[in-house]
Amino acid sequence: MRNGVAQALMPTLYRLAPGPPKARVGTRQAGVPAPRCFALFLVLACFPAWAQSVDSQGEVTTHHQAAIGGKTLAYTARAGMIPIRDNETGDVHGNMFFISYTLDRPTGLPPRPLTFLWNGGPGSNSGLVHLLGFGPKRIALATGSMTRWSPAGTTLVDNQDTWLTFTDLVFVDPIGTGYSRPAKPEYGAEFYQGRGDAESVAEFIRVYRVRADAYDAPLYIVGESYGVTRCALVAEALERRHTNLTGVVMLSGGFPLADIGPGQRTTLNLPTLTAAAWYNQKLPPDLQSQDLQSVLRASEAYAKGDYAPALAKAESLSADQRESVAAQLARFTGMPAGQIDRAKLAVTMEQFSNGLLAEKNLMVGHYDSRLVGPRDPAPQYDPTTDPSLKDILDNVSVLRYLRRELGYQSDLNYQGPFGGAYPPPTSFRGDWMSVRWNRSGPQPSPTDAFRKAMASNPALRVMVVSGIYDLVSSYFAIEQAAAQLPADVKARVVVRTYAGGHAIYTDDGVRHQFRLDAEPFYAKGAK
Repeated sequence: MRNGVAQALMPTLYRLAPGPPKARVGTRQAGVPAPRCFALFLVLACFPAWAQSVDSQGEVTTHHQAAIGGKTLAYTARAGMIPIRDNETGDVHGNMFFISYTLDRPTGLPPRPLTFLWNGGPGSNSGLVHLLGFGPKRIALATGSMTRWSPAGTTLVDNQDTWLTFTDLVFVDPIGTGYSRPAKPEYGAEFYQGRGDAESVAEFIRVYRVRADAYDAPLYIVGESYGVTRCALVAEALERRHTNLTGVVMLSGGFPLADIGPGQRTTLNLPTLTAAAWYNQKLPPDLQSQDLQSVLRASEAYAKGDYAPALAKAESLSADQRESVAAQLARFTGMPAGQIDRAKLAVTMEQFSNGLLAEKNLMVGHYDSRLVGPRDPAPQYDPTTDPSLKDILDNVSVLRYLRRELGYQSDLNYQGPFGGAYPPPTSFRGDWMSVRWNRSGPQPSPTDAFRKAMASNPALRVMVVSGIYDLVSSYFAIEQAAAQLPADVKARVVVRTYAGGHAIYTDDGVRHQFRLDAEPFYAKGAK
């Protein structure tokens, strides 16, 4: 996930409770509005770790309980490093940090599914999917608003929609994120590019399964944003190593099974802009008065029906035809018709973000169009001003959870998505790793890689998830790409679209429905 830089916007408040952790249930007040920043400045109410043990490899083990769905869930947490070794020499080239959660069960039962999860960037740590999404503990978010977020009432609670109820979980911080680092500076280049990143994560999964003796567990991977690209490359690497995956969950990062050209992408992105305009009350009255689903169906019909062929032959359109297309784009985007480029007949994400609420001097967030803030005066997009990237999950919150709840202590900076620490970066890094990540050379194709993985493993299934308010990843493009797959591949693909932004799990209702949809996906893989 591509996040901004906002490490010290407000003081962090927290509460300490005496004694060992107890089962706790957190609830939100009814009537909380839908918009929530997916990257929030979080405040934890952390408890000291208990029943802690440290093994010879530096892994810290703690035991916990959580009240989930009226039942007590007993589980074991482990936090530590796994070395990434050069196979020829055995030398350690990197150390990859992880946090795992395993349900406590009697011996002799069939193995549970085992899921490895990561975020994107490619420089984001797993804090968001861990502490806002799928772990057994979650941050209960304060009431949101369209322009800012207040930390009042934020606390750590038992996550009623944790995926630990149906799979063991391993949250992975790839090299360069969290506490994960190259063993030497000269090894950095091995990890800071697409192939090395994927191969090292695949190697992490191999070593983890060796240590946990988890060869018989159904194997899943989950990635968000750039993490979807990582999923595709890791899936191919695992299958090439004769490690069969059961399932892949791809969240808010596109769908690497179908090629969509720039022209198609432009037309299929239109309904995403329509959703944002509807939410921000910018559509014409006849559309604004309708429910969102009806409006989206109309926008989708125009995108596939008249807009796609018009854009395909744009050079031959008459002036009147161009005016007609521009009028329809204005109608379905809420943008003034005069601002529609008659030559390109397209509304770019940047143009839309800065232009939709221009009369109020506001911009809508790229990663959640329900979140708005002051317009960026700079001519080029600056992620630090994006309202959907503010109030980010800060290191203090993560560290308090790791140290007090899990008993893992380190003086390292828990890296990403901010950057920072010593020495200071020479330019803005955010989680794009513009200083470190090698994007100058050719990168492996996630589409080719995932096609190979699906072809080599006929049992591999994929769940593709997106949010309608995410301007970065078009939900309709994903739906259309999946619909065009060959029948044998389509049968192995589940597509889900939710009323959320880039990180759909920040919405309580969406997070709950996502868990309900994921359970049968996992159950089918276990058969």
